[in-house]
Amino acid sequence: MDTPSFITTQHRFTQYIRNPNNAPPPSDIEKRRADIYRDLFFNNLQGFLADNFPVLRQISSDEYWNSLVQDFFSHHQSSSPYFAQIPAEFIAFLQTERANNPASSDDQPFLLELCHYEWAELVAATADGDQQSKPNSSLIEEAVLCLSFSAYPLTYQYPVHTISPDSLPCELPEQPSYLIVYRNDRDEVVFLETNPMTHALLEKLSNNTQESCEAILNTLAEDMQHPKPKVVIEGGLNIIREFIERGVIVAVT
Repeated sequence: MDTPSFITTQHRFTQYIRNPNNAPPPSDIEKRRADIYRDLFFNNLQGFLADNFPVLRQISSDEYWNSLVQDFFSHHQSSSPYFAQIPAEFIAFLQTERANNPASSDDQPFLLELCHYEWAELVAATADGDQQSKPNSSLIEEAVLCLSFSAYPLTYQYPVHTISPDSLPCELPEQPSYLIVYRNDRDEVVFLETNPMTHALLEKLSNNTQESCEAILNTLAEDMQHPKPKVVIEGGLNIIREFIERGVIVAVT
């Protein structure tokens, strides 16, 4: 069956809104009116992205920023209809589609990691889960512990937490950056810099459902092949106590 004319017009209209340089407006819609809609959509999108990726916006020239947003607007097919999912869709675009644009040669090498770092703040802020209980600090070794539903251990090749207009990494550091992002009991999102041992411990706790704290620390000491396992275990217990107080580590219920 032939496509109804109004659907054809809608398709042409949306193609023009998304990519006006490669798609003419429908002949039966005044270009001035079409441009009003086009500017409204684009400005809303770029404003929303600027709010969710403020550091990226700060380090980007207006020309580069508008070109990046236009590339996303023109070529990415979102899998979710929800406005709140736009930041995740932008991450997906950077992961899978951005490299197809020759302009990506102007991208900073840390672009994806910086955006993921900024997106993690939104994920922690909006995470939802069941009520969690604080472990008994006197019985930590026997306790079965895990991470809070709003806590996420992160690893980046670049020091994304230090990036600003005055601090742009010129080359890849020798060591990656280890971070933890979480939402505290005042509903504030907090980022902390950690180290390889702390990151490894938090990773082991992230999906834990039945192993005791003692068993996890013993496994960690074995994985690290430390000559003095007790040092790893005692250090791990101190880390766990600190993160229990911060609300990062909770009891498995």
